[in-house]
Amino acid sequence: MQDEQREIRKIAYGLWMKDGQPEGRDREHWEAAKEIWAYRSHNHVLDDENTSSPSRQQAAETAAADGKASQQHRG
Repeated sequence: MQDEQREIRKIAYGLWMKDGQPEGRDREHWEAAKEIWAYRSHNHVLDDENTSSPSRQQAAETAAADGKASQQHRG
């Protein structure tokens, strides 16, 4: 569980940095990071078998970012 939290924290930090280090959006970055981590961990078998491509990972990250954008528009 600690490894999971550590990885999510790293992803969230990367998202925060990429977004320009905005204040007050930590929960948003954390939730997006959890989605990205879940996708990566769920598909680790595919990655190990070389059947997954980087574009699949990018698609998950894009989907998470799109989810963040729609949450921002809602309020």
